[in-house]
Amino acid sequence: MDLIEVDDVFSILQIESDQTASIKEVLGIPGKDNLGNYSFFIMPGIRLKLEKFIRSLRALLTTTDSTSSLAVTPLTISSGLLQRFPFLIDLIYCLESHLLTDFSLDFISNLLSNITCTKNAFRYQQSVKDFAASLYILGGRNVYEFVRLNIPGSIPCLNSLRSILTSSKTNFIEGEFQYERLKDFINMLDCKYAFCGEDSTSVVPKVSYDSRSNSFVGFTLPLNKGFPCSRYFSTNSFGKLETWYEEVDKSFLINVHVIQAVCSIGQTSPSPFLLAAYGTNSKYTAQDILERWSRIFDSCMTQNIRILGFSADCDPKQMKAMRDSMGFFSKFQTGFEDHPNHLEISLLKVSE
Repeated sequence: MDLIEVDDVFSILQIESDQTASIKEVLGIPGKDNLGNYSFFIMPGIRLKLEKFIRSLRALLTTTDSTSSLAVTPLTISSGLLQRFPFLIDLIYCLESHLLTDFSLDFISNLLSNITCTKNAFRYQQSVKDFAASLYILGGRNVYEFVRLNIPGSIPCLNSLRSILTSSKTNFIEGEFQYERLKDFINMLDCKYAFCGEDSTSVVPKVSYDSRSNSFVGFTLPLNKGFPCSRYFSTNSFGKLETWYEEVDKSFLINVHVIQAVCSIGQTSPSPFLLAAYGTNSKYTAQDILERWSRIFDSCMTQNIRILGFSADCDPKQMKAMRDSMGFFSKFQTGFEDHPNHLEISLLKVSE
């Protein structure tokens, strides 16, 4: 502080002393005037740079002092502003009482900070990015654009959102079953029992290139013992791609497998875990379904997760697979009774 207030910091160099000799060799040229008095000449460039540096420090010190004074000065809101925007009273009360969730605070602060900036300077916190991704996945493009255009600065534009989704570490590859992630999910819940659900929903047939898997998505993946062959449609040949367009069916359904963890009594039931998803044309048999369920069961057992049962809608092939697995009006031999992890439940109490 004292050094900044000195007008001429080089004045000490005008004194002839051995202690300042090394500094003088760098900063300027010593000499004597006509009367034989000692004098020291400072290089103009060095003097100019130091003076600019000191002026910058003084300006910064002034700004810091003014900011500090503003920080301790209480903010006064005019009564006219409160009458025009009465929700400010509720907002202040919620902030003082800590009634807002972390996401609500992030969303509001993100929105207000972006409104004061140009569009190129918009920034979004991670919680807002996660919300935007969920909104796009659950609501679709039209819903997302409706929210974004009516609340400017609230969520990223579609191009930014695509970059966020592409860079996400939790992205999925069509036809790949996420057993490792399922294990982490189940361990986090501290449970080892679950149900597996399977269902299909219709989609508009469309083929697109997935850069993460280096394959084309939208063709119907072939099945190997009931399981889709992931990354099957990968090629560098335009001729082969043209052949696929002409000969391979495009998927008009998405088949989804989810895992619902079964928790202890009193524990909140978690949301289902998405195990896998892939396109299909519904050309498979009940045998394919049974083989797929059997393999899912065995794969989960290796992760110390026991699947208690499989659920599906009223699709005829899935209903037949259930009848065959239970032997309910079916003579199909599945061999499940001889499985080493075959589960037996007695519904009747045996008297001693």
